[in-house]
Amino acid sequence: MCFIVQFIFNMSKEDLNEIDKSKLPFFYRLIMKVPGVDFLVSSSSGIFWAIIVPIFLIFEFFLNFMLLVLFPFPINILLASIIPGVILLIFVRISLERFINWWNLNVGSNFKWDVEQSMQEYLTLLKKRERKNS
Repeated sequence: MCFIVQFIFNMSKEDLNEIDKSKLPFFYRLIMKVPGVDFLVSSSSGIFWAIIVPIFLIFEFFLNFMLLVLFPFPINILLASIIPGVILLIFVRISLERFINWWNLNVGSNFKWDVEQSMQEYLTLLKKRERKNS
């Protein structure tokens, strides 16, 4: 994510284009190839993050505790660190996908943000309402 943040702050107004997934650095393209999380990107809404993820994390805590207790020393650390690593990788993939979608919808589109014209239209609408109410 650091590259993307640095990339955004060093952009000029002409560079505000859509993010092409094929032009991302190798590390981000590698994250985008994490299999099996495509359904999470589309369904990662409030119910998913508020109910399913906390329940999953509680079960993951008890599973890690059980792995640490049941297996001998070098294997238990390895097994207990695989699960949080996979969860982190899935979370980074979902966050990256959502950020790219947000960027392409808000900044990358050719929508013209003309604040002055919008303010003028709003002021004329207010004046019309005042005349109508008077």
